[in-house]
Amino acid sequence: MGIIQAGSLIRLFNMKPIGEIVFYGFPDNLIIDSMGTGRVPTVELYYAKTGEFVISVFTTMMRQQYIDSLTNRERNMLLSALLYTMNLIDSRFLITVDCVSTASKNGKVYLVVNSPRLVEKFRNREDYTLIEGKRVRNSISLIVAMARFMKIPAVQLILPIRELAESNIQLCLQHLVSLIKEAFAYIGQ
Repeated sequence: MGIIQAGSLIRLFNMKPIGEIVFYGFPDNLIIDSMGTGRVPTVELYYAKTGEFVISVFTTMMRQQYIDSLTNRERNMLLSALLYTMNLIDSRFLITVDCVSTASKNGKVYLVVNSPRLVEKFRNREDYTLIEGKRVRNSISLIVAMARFMKIPAVQLILPIRELAESNIQLCLQHLVSLIKEAFAYIGQ
């Protein structure tokens, strides 16, 4: 879901590619694009400025399970590099997207946040449920927690889905755009 939403944001904000982060801890795979060009796995960085705000998107062709299979040291190095890059380009809020497979039909969308101020912002919202009292082990959640040490407010959007259908993709994009608006208001205060 994350790579689909990244593509949507890149088009929505007319983002330009500004670089790639090469991380040699990725598994030794060769990524071959639709034109037949092979390259090592990287994290691609896209950038746009809207008003006084910087929007950046990080995306990779590496599947989540590969990133989760990195050693703790490798994963922490990769996530630290991403957060460091965010600081370099003056990105001041992090939003990550994840989906979990579920049979539930309750339609709730979940959030993980990294500060008490963000907890207060989202605590009583009907459209989001804060995850409380759980231990989550995946890289997307970890970067949200690590962002706190770089003084970057962060939110993880977790969308429970039963299948990767167009309606779920659109629902996730609506929530993502809503969170971007919330982020603009948050950092504008």
